[in-house]
Amino acid sequence: MNIVEQQEIRKNTASVMMEWANNRQPPFTGEIAEEFKDAITAAHLVADEGRLDLQRWVDAARRSGLSWTDIGNALGISKQAAQQRFRLDDADDDASQVEGAKVVRLGAHAFNEMRILTQEGENGHELIDAGLLKLIFRKTDHHWEYQRRIGAVWMADEMRAEMRKAGWTYVSSWSPFHYFKRRSASH
Repeated sequence: MNIVEQQEIRKNTASVMMEWANNRQPPFTGEIAEEFKDAITAAHLVADEGRLDLQRWVDAARRSGLSWTDIGNALGISKQAAQQRFRLDDADDDASQVEGAKVVRLGAHAFNEMRILTQEGENGHELIDAGLLKLIFRKTDHHWEYQRRIGAVWMADEMRAEMRKAGWTYVSSWSPFHYFKRRSASH
């Protein structure tokens, strides 16, 4: 990422706080010490959402095959520091586990998970959840088809409504991906 893009992101992030200050009722003036309690809370919410977004994007990067070294380099930290800070799961590559009526496919990432979803759907496995490098299914007597949509968390309700109109059922989200399913019409 170049310096201009970095500056634009910083400007946009700062504008969130300025918009809050200007639009709150009464507007934030900085003239009363008590107002700073709300300003601190608002800044904390912005920072907390930033931390959550960072975790989500690191998870998405891992699912798409980016190495811990690459992630560490992007953050200016070591591979080990990136793993310690962001690793959520010790999933093996492209492995399966059967847990009762559940099938857990490990090693799923942005570049192979649609293939995995297609295979599992044809085998009658219904997606019930998605997480870091894994997809979780339950065995059924039906074939399934799946869609993965990309969007911000705040867009999820609108996306769900749109997909529901097209006959899709929401499964789960693992930012930035949202997963939908429906019974296959061909079986």
